[in-house]
Amino acid sequence: MDLLASNVAPAEGESSVRTYRCTYYKSKLLGIQTDGYLGVTNKRLIFLASGNSTTGRTILQSEVPIADVSGINSFKGTYFSILLLLGALILASIVLTLIPALLTAIAYALESSTFFQILAWLIIIASFATSFLVPAKKIWRTVLAACTVGGLLSLAGLELQYLLMALTSGRMGSKIWLILLALAALIYLFLCAAWFARRPTFSLEVSSKGGSSTPIRIASAGGFLSISSNNSLNAQPAEDAERMLWELGALINDIQTLGDYGIAKWTQR
Repeated sequence: MDLLASNVAPAEGESSVRTYRCTYYKSKLLGIQTDGYLGVTNKRLIFLASGNSTTGRTILQSEVPIADVSGINSFKGTYFSILLLLGALILASIVLTLIPALLTAIAYALESSTFFQILAWLIIIASFATSFLVPAKKIWRTVLAACTVGGLLSLAGLELQYLLMALTSGRMGSKIWLILLALAALIYLFLCAAWFARRPTFSLEVSSKGGSSTPIRIASAGGFLSISSNNSLNAQPAEDAERMLWELGALINDIQTLGDYGIAKWTQR
């Protein structure tokens, strides 16, 4: 994608050198899905994020003259969101309440303990096996893990809050193996929720020679407790993020120091 050809009006004698699809913003809650491009021309460094939201077209644009760029600070990695973890655990707790209640209602309706046990084991085996087919970043893996725990608790005749009490009481009897399986499944549930709370993040700050100003700033999630930095959307890395981080500094330096030769060098690549 060439920003000058499709989204940004070129200045006199301006031409594109490189364009990177470096990031994207996506929020189902806010209804936003926006791609972010960083364009390098012979005159400017331009960041443009354009896409759609529930309220219409969304456009964010910032730029700085190539000659004024004085520093680049970038990051690509992951962050951990406590809010996403809590959301996953709340949803799992709802499932843990529904599964035993559903199985108990079916058992009473059919008056068959055998059918109750068969149905419970089918839920346990199917949900546990299927969870490994679901990507770790999807909430459905945590939900399936919760179905597994719920089925095991139903067979053991326990509620979640009494699980640890049953382990420490010493009066588990023949259900000890079900209780141990339920505890192992509960640990697996927490691991699924914790993995779901991990999110990719990307940031880029381009400083100018005008002091402490940062004309181009792509925000990433900040901190252990945050969803995003400064209450803005978290920027996630796109397919060109690593390549851009690898070569952007050299590209800008060559244009600043070598002029037309530096532009030709990077345009031909």
